Amino acid sequence: MYSEFATDPKVQMLPEAMQRRLVMLFCMRCGDVTVTLRDDEIAFHLRISDTELAETKALFVAKGFIDSGWNITNWEKRQFASDSSAARTKAYRDRKKNAPVTSHVTKGDALDTDTDTDTDTEQKKELSAPAPKAERSPTGSRLPADWKPDAELTLWAARNFPTVNAGMEADKFRDFWHGKAGKDGRKSDWPATWRNWIRRAAERTGAPMQAQAAGGGRRAL
Repeated sequence: MYSEFATDPKVQMLPEAMQRRLVMLFCMRCGDVTVTLRDDEIAFHLRISDTELAETKALFVAKGFIDSGWNITNWEKRQFASDSSAARTKAYRDRKKNAPVTSHVTKGDALDTDTDTDTDTEQKKELSAPAPKAERSPTGSRLPADWKPDAELTLWAARNFPTVNAGMEADKFRDFWHGKAGKDGRKSDWPATWRNWIRRAAERTGAPMQAQAAGGGRRAL
């Protein structure tokens, strides 16, 4: 989701139903499914009729949100681009070159044989290493501090329980599990825990439950 959604006049002048359909298209595009779906399948995902789909497509094309093939315009331009480790590594090496020279520290009778090359190699490994994932163990793991449902889980919730406010439930889910202390706050399968959370939210709001079996996942709550 891009921040201009909240202030873009083209978006905010749309009826709320159309805004929801636009968000659904974004979710589908995140899951790379719009490319392979026919119009009737897209209508099913949006939970609208073929007539409503035709009206929606015509409006979104006219507004410049999509092209005639359901491709989101300016999609790649709005995607987050991670910074490269090359620039940070170069800055680190420049600092090393300008740093004061210090003598080696002896340990017993042996000289410390660590070199700048060794240090640079370790630093490069550290900078280029992938972001750490949540720990996995037989006793489960804590919910990561920056957790949010990925595109697959978001699409699952929208497809099976469209009346549930998945964004609000994600905030409640995160606060609830971050506040859980001890072993009760550890789970072995967080995606399954999220799916069960959405199912229970649907039960509380009286949302249709016929899609509850979709998406699988064992009960984790």
